[in-house]
Amino acid sequence: MSRQVFVEVDTILSLISCAEDYGFEDDVLFDAFSIMLNTLSDKEIETYARTVEAEEGYGAEDYTVIKGTLNSFKNKYYKE
Repeated sequence: MSRQVFVEVDTILSLISCAEDYGFEDDVLFDAFSIMLNTLSDKEIETYARTVEAEEGYGAEDYTVIKGTLNSFKNKYYKE
């Protein structure tokens, strides 16, 4: 199939960060996300976690959890 679909990086980071909560944390899916992202920088992780922290109903604890989850994803799927 030749159709292309474009997704914002924040959408993928959101799915990664909440995957465990909703029961879809899976190596096959996360491998696909890592391919879609191609790379994931510390700055992207920080920016996304801070964006969520600033939203109503979220706070410092959410920032810490999201940042940890995304760093774990990065460490597992982008081995250097």
